[in-house]
Amino acid sequence: MSMKSGINLSTKQKKELRQFAKKPRDSREYRSALGILSRSEGKSAQDVANQFNVTKKQVFTWCKKYRQNGLSGLRMRKQTGRPAVQGNFAKKYIPALLQQEPQAFGFLKGRWVVRDIAKALKKEGVYLSFQSVSRILHDMKMTLKRPRLRAPGSIHKNYRKREQIRRYKKIAPTLLKKESALLFKTRNG
Repeated sequence: MSMKSGINLSTKQKKELRQFAKKPRDSREYRSALGILSRSEGKSAQDVANQFNVTKKQVFTWCKKYRQNGLSGLRMRKQTGRPAVQGNFAKKYIPALLQQEPQAFGFLKGRWVVRDIAKALKKEGVYLSFQSVSRILHDMKMTLKRPRLRAPGSIHKNYRKREQIRRYKKIAPTLLKKESALLFKTRNG
């Protein structure tokens, strides 16, 4: 059993909604306009919600906003909230930071890691979590590689290298806690 339509539109209103849907600023505006048109054609709120992959409550919200404010009720407004001051500074600073070697900042690794970038930013007075740094790198279209500590080849051939890696993994957390540097001396290089 389907519910009756919750919104009745005149021909002029339908035409305005179709025009609005042709040039939306945002995909949400497009969905809301087509959702209201579908609802006016007699589709149930649940059917419209399934069609546009939203909740039934969202369909009712679209209809309510359209009834109260017309097309201006469907327009997306500028998001409110505090502007990202730290993130904006970090976006300018990160490319210059990545041009330098991590060892210059006291890190043992030969490549930059997200947590190390966050720590380097913290030393510069930009307090961001590593998750925020990861998001900023993603926004800047920078790809992340997850380096693995491993010794290629057979077990017997690279036994010393594997042993060094095992020892490093064992003491690495302690080094990070103490923020100290450790020099590795190897016999073969």
